[in-house]
Amino acid sequence: MRLKIALNDACNIARARNGFCLSDIYINISTPLRWKCSKNHEWDAPLDRIKYKNTWCPVCAGRHPFHLEIAKKIAIDRSGLCLSTQCTATKELLQWRCSKGHEWSATYNNVIHNKNWCIKCSHRKPCTLESLLLWRCAVSHEWNASLESVKNKNTWCPHCIGGRPRYTLEDARKIAHDRNGKCLSEKYINNMTALLWCCFKGHEWNATFNSIKNANSWCPHCSGRYACNIDQAKQIAFSRNGECLSTSYFNNYSDLLWKCVKGHIWHATLNAIKDRNTWCPFCPKYKREKLCREILTEYLGSPSLTRRPEFLKTQEHLNGLELDTFYPQYGFAIEVQGIQHEKYHEFFHKSDPNNFIKQQTRDQLKRELCEENQIALRYVWYYEDPYVVIPEHLRELGLIE
Repeated sequence: MRLKIALNDACNIARARNGFCLSDIYINISTPLRWKCSKNHEWDAPLDRIKYKNTWCPVCAGRHPFHLEIAKKIAIDRSGLCLSTQCTATKELLQWRCSKGHEWSATYNNVIHNKNWCIKCSHRKPCTLESLLLWRCAVSHEWNASLESVKNKNTWCPHCIGGRPRYTLEDARKIAHDRNGKCLSEKYINNMTALLWCCFKGHEWNATFNSIKNANSWCPHCSGRYACNIDQAKQIAFSRNGECLSTSYFNNYSDLLWKCVKGHIWHATLNAIKDRNTWCPFCPKYKREKLCREILTEYLGSPSLTRRPEFLKTQEHLNGLELDTFYPQYGFAIEVQGIQHEKYHEFFHKSDPNNFIKQQTRDQLKRELCEENQIALRYVWYYEDPYVVIPEHLRELGLIE
């Protein structure tokens, strides 16, 4: 009943703007509907953009030629052509041709922001039913299988159903023995889960079976790769007016002891501090993020452990942009936004206004990629009450009554 009311709402909004909503089916507020304006231009847009952001026909608004102009210019810069004659949305499929005459379809965002180009020239294979994908079950086993196998043949985790894993703890111990070392772990989950290793000099570190076996890596201490990393950790802490209290360093994924400017002490990996740009979990921003996650959990259950989904990985952000809280099953994510996302702040942007511009660029790209992948991205700003604004977002999206 609620879906029918929402579709009627869409039709009424379109009628008030002398246009039409052409869709017959409504899924949710972030799923695109088909619209037509009074000049008979047609385009796709979700109801939340039309209703709450007060947008309408992109062609009449003059955004259509701008997108097409950029698409054609980028294609020429890459010695190719954009063959399409109109572009009404950044997620609309356009027709492209490379310098070798190959033609293919791709969205504006995929070419412009993800910087992808001709699939044939790059030798990238499109994902098909037969393509091997990496899966994870409810108890964190990981394995490779095709979509055909999982979807049509109804297979699932080979570990849970009693199938023998490709490798075992004995395989790990044998490789360690061959290198005059030991595998100290007592449990093996899969080849992508870290194990504890020890070399013949007594150095210990964590690494996946896959990296030891297939990447042919071994002790990072003996190789000298981590000789200066404790100094790097201390430099990062100093740059944030804090301290790294640890005196030794094993690897990027081993906990170090940190202290912030307010005297809070906590454990975190160098990877989390350096690459994911986290800091004190007790200071307001992180406490606020935790509070928002707890409120959302009360309504929707626990969020996804995945915070860097594949669609947020680009050539400029190989590790992926991060979502604070992500519910892929609902097509919904929440970002907890501090003042640094709204305006230049000397502390957060390290006295460099260019860092604020970069922050805005990342935020804009994240919005567009979420929109392209039909993820409704909502914000809890530093001046808003999470207990009020989060339920409002959930009601707006039809996730709660």
